[in-house]
Amino acid sequence: MKSFPELLKDYESIESGTPRLNAMRDGIAQADEQGDLYWRFQMRFYYLKESIFCGDRYFALIIFPQLLALYEENEKIRLDNECDYDMLVAFRWIVEAAPEFPQISKVEIDGYFRLFKQMLLEHGYSLSIYHMKRSLFYRSCNRNIATSEFYKFVDAPLDMISDGKALYNHHKAGFYLYLGNEEKALEAAKPIFDGELIATALPHVTNCEFIEYYLANGCYEKAYPYAQKTERHVTGNSYYLDVVGPLLSLYSIEKHEQGLELFRQNYDNFANSRNPLLRLKFANGAYHLFRALPENYVPAQAIVPKDSELEGMAMPELSAHFYAIANALAAKFDARNGTDNYMKLVNAEYHT
Repeated sequence: MKSFPELLKDYESIESGTPRLNAMRDGIAQADEQGDLYWRFQMRFYYLKESIFCGDRYFALIIFPQLLALYEENEKIRLDNECDYDMLVAFRWIVEAAPEFPQISKVEIDGYFRLFKQMLLEHGYSLSIYHMKRSLFYRSCNRNIATSEFYKFVDAPLDMISDGKALYNHHKAGFYLYLGNEEKALEAAKPIFDGELIATALPHVTNCEFIEYYLANGCYEKAYPYAQKTERHVTGNSYYLDVVGPLLSLYSIEKHEQGLELFRQNYDNFANSRNPLLRLKFANGAYHLFRALPENYVPAQAIVPKDSELEGMAMPELSAHFYAIANALAAKFDARNGTDNYMKLVNAEYHT
């Protein structure tokens, strides 16, 4: 039987996502069977990490309560410096992931935020990351709370538990766009676009903030340069379905064949995703793309993947299919958040 460090090494050679998560479940079962408390915690932590960064955060929501229970019920885990720090990191991930699932209530999400804040204070860390993630969540729920949290985030010092300077600037850029201050947003994003600040998801997600902002304000020509820099970096990666979606909406305006090719390249990831927010963003973009095409539109290649449930659908059917998905998810998110923001996104009008 392989040791747990050997198992972790083996996982690196397995395709990220479902194949790796399936293999990691066996590692969790092995740790439970052996009753090794440290590895029972760590194998769940690595499983959580894989779920977070493969984009399908559904499994992260399942495993997190188990991780938290092990932490709270075992002093040995809390006294282990590595496990103690990893619990904080897990909280950092989960307060961002939980809002992506409308079945997780605002009460539950705020409960996670309270526990996270308590842990940060008890360990002497800055609340920068807490304010950052909470402002991100409340952007879709409550403008006043979001804005208050944002300025607290700006004023709080960064430390080792923070997301780092690059993501700090990314969040500033996105929030300034949310406030309608394009000048400050560009100022915050400049070191990211210049390559001075680097992080895994950058500059793609920062580009997407500007794409969505210009889409919402009808400034399509200003959005296209950001799309050109972004598309090749996000295509085929299920983690970026929420970036692909706005690109599809943008291409619905006049770059139809480019949009259809992007749709084809990412549809399988959408079909296999369990993440409601990613599915909403992609389905919304697909709806706008197919809605913009005439019924008899025939692109150079097949419109939809072969052997998919979409094969044989005409343009109006494809449009209605994705509208139904996006509309149903938007209704769930808005019901949870007490707003109509997502329904407005689905029903947005784009014109040449």
